[in-house]
Amino acid sequence: MLKRSITGACYVAVMVAFFLLRELLDARLFHIFTCCLLIAGTVEIVNALKNYLSKFLRITAIVGASLIAPCYCAFEYLIAPFSGFIASLSIILVGVIIAVVCCTINKLSFKKNSVAILPFIYPALFLTFMLLANDGAYGFIVLLLSFVVSPLSDTFAYLVGCSIGGKKLCPKLSPKKTWSGAIGGTVGGIVGALVVYFIFTPTVNFFSPALWFGIVGFTASIVNIFGDLFESYIKRKVGIKDMGKILPGHGGVMDRIDGTLFAVVWIYLLFLFV
Repeated sequence: MLKRSITGACYVAVMVAFFLLRELLDARLFHIFTCCLLIAGTVEIVNALKNYLSKFLRITAIVGASLIAPCYCAFEYLIAPFSGFIASLSIILVGVIIAVVCCTINKLSFKKNSVAILPFIYPALFLTFMLLANDGAYGFIVLLLSFVVSPLSDTFAYLVGCSIGGKKLCPKLSPKKTWSGAIGGTVGGIVGALVVYFIFTPTVNFFSPALWFGIVGFTASIVNIFGDLFESYIKRKVGIKDMGKILPGHGGVMDRIDGTLFAVVWIYLLFLFV
């Protein structure tokens, strides 16, 4: 527990440091943090699927992930707004095409194709939205909500699930998750979103800003659960407990941000409507 707490505190400290750099110096500095998540997350996914991927595809996926953030910044700030997002999607698309071509040449099945494609999409596509969100009108709030709602949702889900227990949410994928924990997680998400609202009181084009943040917290916590289950599905399929060991007591980077990946995309899309 001590090791887990120390690791968690260090992770939070790094994240807070990048938020401070973003606000005090330049918002673009947060892209460094996202780039680190991109590379580390892709390496973990590639390692998890190493028995299903050729060495060429493993290297290609990691190189592609390493190029996404730099290409995004180069196009976004030197060419035109939104061109960085298109450039990032293009890198992902090229990676997917390479994977499909390799699988086709080797006459692999659709199931094998889908496995080969995964490292080029997950987490790359989700973190590309984080790059985009960072430059959006509500960049700070969207990112803050993503990194507050998701952990609080996980924490409330764990505490309520352990205290109350009850019927399992999805026993085949994650035997420890319960419906009571899922409900507790949604409460945690709402609490997290409202705390962000009342501390920073951002202006949104909605008749009740507090209600809007409550809706964001509620829906993002549900999306967060899907993110957790999706990664649980991958780990169960490949027979591993954690995606990595870089965060002692927590596992890998992907074990820490699996729900956040889904949440940041959802929250960013929600804020396009206010």
